[in-house]
Amino acid sequence: MYLSPWDRHEPRYSNSAEYDKYYTAELDELAQGYGQLEEFWLDGAGSGGHVYNFPRIVEELRMLQPNTLVFADMALFEYGDIRWVGNEDGLIPYENWNVIDRHGYLRWRPVEADTPLRKNHWFWHPNDEASLKSLPELMTTYEQTVGRSGQLVLGIAPDQRGLIPDADVQRLKEFGEAVRSRYGTNLVAKHLTTGAEEELALDGDPDTFWSAPAGSHHAVLEVRFDHPVTFDRALTMEWLNSGQRVQLYAIEVFREGKWSAVARGQAIGHKRIDLFAPVTASRVRLHILSSSAEAHIREFQIFNSKEASSESRKK
Repeated sequence: MYLSPWDRHEPRYSNSAEYDKYYTAELDELAQGYGQLEEFWLDGAGSGGHVYNFPRIVEELRMLQPNTLVFADMALFEYGDIRWVGNEDGLIPYENWNVIDRHGYLRWRPVEADTPLRKNHWFWHPNDEASLKSLPELMTTYEQTVGRSGQLVLGIAPDQRGLIPDADVQRLKEFGEAVRSRYGTNLVAKHLTTGAEEELALDGDPDTFWSAPAGSHHAVLEVRFDHPVTFDRALTMEWLNSGQRVQLYAIEVFREGKWSAVARGQAIGHKRIDLFAPVTASRVRLHILSSSAEAHIREFQIFNSKEASSESRKK
């Protein structure tokens, strides 16, 4: 739910006390009439001289919806559970860490990236199909947000009927199909069986996880195949109940008698997608080069986007 505090059309806006009563009444209606709210966007917006009573707004929400996550940018640091990425381009500048140090203390603040489905604006306009983002643009957005351990909020606007425009519905359907196609065939599913512990990160089930040796700051998770496989991206998920621990890692393949890195990074977090030039190998590994404590990995997967695109065209 996004209830903008900057309602300049409301005559009481110039009277801070009266306007706060009006805004809180709106919040009460929304918080009590539509079931469980997952997220409340607390937007600083503009002010025109108005001083918002953010403590009162959050307190009102918490009384009625105690489990709702509050989004706020860093200017409203003390009120939020989720932080803004800092742009509306659908881009998380890497590296992405969930813990933020502000005002002398640490807070767990996962990042959220918001961007409209239509280029450069959030609202519907007639005869505006040209602004609809292309499928390749949306896939790049996905890989630079969800693939960088963030949550993607894709802005979709209703038309004058109060409905989502047909062109938008079609593009969203194509977007969903493209994500499922590109990340639907995990090549690790056909790997040679390893140890029972390692299998917990290779089983396709994000509810299980592999733990590096207790107290370790370095570890290796290797995948072997009975024949060479070609792939051009890797997806890694960290189990976060104990925090974000991986500080430096590499995706490596074994070729010509030695290991070589095809991707390197620092943060993994909830989900990290690494893209690289296609490689062919029968051995690949996630190399945890540094971690604050033993790493916990929920999933390590590899994909071939070229093969997925070919299968999609056949369908």
